[in-house]
Amino acid sequence: MQHEMRYLSKEGDTKIVFDPDNDEESDAAEEQFDNLISKGFTAYKVKKDGSQGKKIEKFDRSAGRIILVPKLGGG
Repeated sequence: MQHEMRYLSKEGDTKIVFDPDNDEESDAAEEQFDNLISKGFTAYKVKKDGSQGKKIEKFDRSAGRIILVPKLGGG
């Protein structure tokens, strides 16, 4: 079963697909997750039905979908 992590950046909408049972794929997704968190992104684990999920601080390989939102600047 494939899981996904999505985020919006200057390059557009990026989707990373990984198999939670594949350590190499999950480790690569976790590395990208940690990189984005260090840049100020906020992560949410989204429920399968698409309804509101929960904010997460650590990568969760069991989450079916993770969405990362960039830090928004005020003005």
